[in-house]
Amino acid sequence: MELARINLNLLISLYYLLRNRSVTEAAADQHITQPAMSRNLSQLRKIFDDPLMVRVGNNMQLTPHGEQLWLKLPEALNHLESLLVPDRFEAAGYHGEFNIASTDFITHDLMPPLLAELQSDAPGISLHFHLWEPGMMESLRQGRMDLAACILDTVPNDIYGKQIGSDNYSCLVNRNHPLSGQVISMTDYIHADHIGISAGGDKIRAVDEALVKLKHQRNMKLTVPFIHSAMAITSRANYILTLPSRIAARLGPKYGLEILELPEQLKIPASNYYLIWHQRLQSDPAHRYLRERMFDSLGTDESL
Repeated sequence: MELARINLNLLISLYYLLRNRSVTEAAADQHITQPAMSRNLSQLRKIFDDPLMVRVGNNMQLTPHGEQLWLKLPEALNHLESLLVPDRFEAAGYHGEFNIASTDFITHDLMPPLLAELQSDAPGISLHFHLWEPGMMESLRQGRMDLAACILDTVPNDIYGKQIGSDNYSCLVNRNHPLSGQVISMTDYIHADHIGISAGGDKIRAVDEALVKLKHQRNMKLTVPFIHSAMAITSRANYILTLPSRIAARLGPKYGLEILELPEQLKIPASNYYLIWHQRLQSDPAHRYLRERMFDSLGTDESL
């Protein structure tokens, strides 16, 4: 395929078509009409001699060739853009949007000061936060997410990242709990009722895996998706909430909760906090600006 005979604007249309898998949404993102995007799709199908997208039920799915193009296209466009766009980035004049996955703790308790600054420093940036789940690693690869702040054991080879901090674990109980003011034994811990946080980062698995190594299992009576929900419930009900220690120290007093140490025998590996992104965004000036601002903000926070 000769590059000289192709309108490079078609590659931009191809990007939005493959990302959205919808002619209507792709047209909206590229700010062109739906008929114009349909014509572009028709031309692209002729160029690649492939349908690229086909309807399956009510949805459009990529063909195998379309999937291969999607794996290569974002990085190729970034390289092409780097040839045409100066490296200097002017935040005040930039217009664009980013999808960011993070925990509810980061979004609710750590991000507000930075977001207020960005509204002033880079008013053209739109940020859309999503609750982090482990499956979102694939969303980073596919371009559905641009950045993530999360807890990870290891960072995959195709993902770039910086470690923000690390943390151990503590227990939280209300002051009327039978174990309040006591040293928790392993017997106390496994026979008590527990509450866990099911979304926004893996705060359950590490604890349970450490217990399995000791041939124990805790009595998980309640799970909720958000940290502040778990805190509010624990302040009223006699559950044990096991969380990273710095989060417990920051939020526990706000809910009148007492912080207790884990049973001496229970050794949970430290949680490592990362800011991560896909390698195709490594050289993007706007992305670099945003991630550096986030890293500066989160990296200096003693809660991580």
